[in-house]
Amino acid sequence: MKKRCSDAGPGACPAGGAPDGRRPWKARAALAVVLLVGGCGMKQGQLLYFMGVGAGQKVPAEFELTRDGPVLVLVDDDEERLLTPRTRAELSRQVSAQLIASEAAAEVLPPAALDRLRREHRDLANRGCREVGRLAGAHQVLWLQVRDFLADTDPTEASAAARMSVTVKVINAREEEDAGAVRLWPTEREGRLVSAELDAARVVRADSANEVAGMLLEQIAGDVAKLFYEHSLED
Repeated sequence: MKKRCSDAGPGACPAGGAPDGRRPWKARAALAVVLLVGGCGMKQGQLLYFMGVGAGQKVPAEFELTRDGPVLVLVDDDEERLLTPRTRAELSRQVSAQLIASEAAAEVLPPAALDRLRREHRDLANRGCREVGRLAGAHQVLWLQVRDFLADTDPTEASAAARMSVTVKVINAREEEDAGAVRLWPTEREGRLVSAELDAARVVRADSANEVAGMLLEQIAGDVAKLFYEHSLED
């Protein structure tokens, strides 16, 4: 009869925790999930959490925003995928609010700062994000570019009935000499992709496309902010 680890004495069990060398069931299940799901991201993390693997685990910030000056949240929608310019402004407002609430940033410029710049500089849309940040008095620019957006109350897909994705970059608004020092994060040229999806069951309960858009914005804003502060895996 095989002995339990607690009965076998010191050194009787391998590092995996079982006397026959097999991993504990949670470790084997976690490995199976990784192999089946592939890649990394919120979906895989959520599966591991609900299996009880990593409960209470802390996820570190991917980048720490400056504490020495204000941050400007700038949302670009060059392809005009969002419903209206007001949707773009609301995304900026929600991300800014999440950064302050989580203390990921010490100071975030209000959306009114951008409104003022648009009135003062009619060609603002043609200027680069670093220059926009400098004009606003920001030390860093949190730059979001909308890559995909679908908010419809008559879904054609069951799983991703409504969806939104943005790429995220952090720009040094104060750098004027070294072009290589303008991009602070991430190292990938295209930026860090953040996505949100709603299934058909949630979409059909919404009263309007604006309500669907609001749910997507809330998810995106929360996930963007989490990139910049430590949080629990289950958050």
